[in-house]
Amino acid sequence: MRRTALLATLALSLALPAASAAQVSLMGGVGVTNPLGDLNDAADVGWHALAGVQLGIATIPIQLRADGGYHSFGAQSSTPAVDVLSGALSLVVPFPGVGLSPYVLGGIGMYRTSFDDDAIENQSDTGIHGAFGVDIGAAGGFGGFAEVRFVDVNTNAEGSRRFVTATLGIRL
Repeated sequence: MRRTALLATLALSLALPAASAAQVSLMGGVGVTNPLGDLNDAADVGWHALAGVQLGIATIPIQLRADGGYHSFGAQSSTPAVDVLSGALSLVVPFPGVGLSPYVLGGIGMYRTSFDDDAIENQSDTGIHGAFGVDIGAAGGFGGFAEVRFVDVNTNAEGSRRFVTATLGIRL
């Protein structure tokens, strides 16, 4: 019993400094969304906005990010407008740098696709994504980021729903 209590106390004392060193970043950004494949046949280039939170622990080289986004694609003359609401979880691997710190990320998400046509049913599907980005300086905790992300939504419908986003944003 004493040994278990001693081991639990030791483990807790080692974990507390790591947890207190956790870095939480709030982020927000806007950018361009480019449809690919079958989605490109139905929609034009659009825009997006995203907001998220990223958690990093100094003793672990991988960070966790949760973000949500709204993507509005331009309508083509013969097709309805398409909007995608997304929520994603990602693992972020940062690389050391001075001023500019590159990173890669990958993860999964839920994507709710809405069409500006009542005859077409809205769809919610899972998807995967990967990205490359850079964190830009952080003076007083304030910094920025630039990121390019590829998204592949697993649709049950015929055709593919893929797009690439280019985002510029701020990080607090």
